[in-house]
Amino acid sequence: MCETWYRAFKMYNWKVNLGSFQEAQHYEGYFNQVIQTVNDVIEFENKFRNALESSEYIVAGEVCYWKNYGNHKAKHRVTSSLLTYLNHPDNWSRFVQAIKQLSINPTFENFIILQDSCNQPRGFATPITFLAFYNPTEYPMVDKHIANWWILNKNRFNHTNFHEFSQRNDGWIQAITRTQKIQNWNAYIDWREFCNDYAKRLKKHCSFEWRARDVEMAVWEARKNNIFLSVLPPFL
Repeated sequence: MCETWYRAFKMYNWKVNLGSFQEAQHYEGYFNQVIQTVNDVIEFENKFRNALESSEYIVAGEVCYWKNYGNHKAKHRVTSSLLTYLNHPDNWSRFVQAIKQLSINPTFENFIILQDSCNQPRGFATPITFLAFYNPTEYPMVDKHIANWWILNKNRFNHTNFHEFSQRNDGWIQAITRTQKIQNWNAYIDWREFCNDYAKRLKKHCSFEWRARDVEMAVWEARKNNIFLSVLPPFL
């Protein structure tokens, strides 16, 4: 019953060489890791949370570069822009507070504040990544692979009425207009509910401690490798 979920999760592999950031040499002691396995990612999440308390704004740049690694045309520009913006102490303070507030109170208005605090008014997946790294137990990430899986599988998991993400023709989640942002936020809240629900189901039926992020990582690999994830009995 749980085999497909275990298999997908254990297959997780997203190799990112942070040292390939074109401005890495300007940030001594940072951008010097290769992130690949689940354990690497969990350590990276811990590093980000610690950075929020120690004013290491450069770690946010590392997370940004990691998240956008597959976007070959924009990853350097987006990361450089974020680092320049967060280098200002007031901007960094607003960024930290926005993440913490959104984690406590996940409203659309607080999401917009997070978008603005990382200077990404048209970004969706990257601001959500900061939230997920801060609180991976409750908040999953999202990208085009997740959005594509969600469209194809949410009905099979008895979530017909759950929202879908606003995507471009190439699958990328788009958040240019307010309408698109609202649609994406509603879809994300539904996606978050699903991940938290399945974390509980997997813990109950599979005797393993799952987080929302772990469910998301399993889905991400399942989408890439055409793994048919099993529908599990409800958590009661």
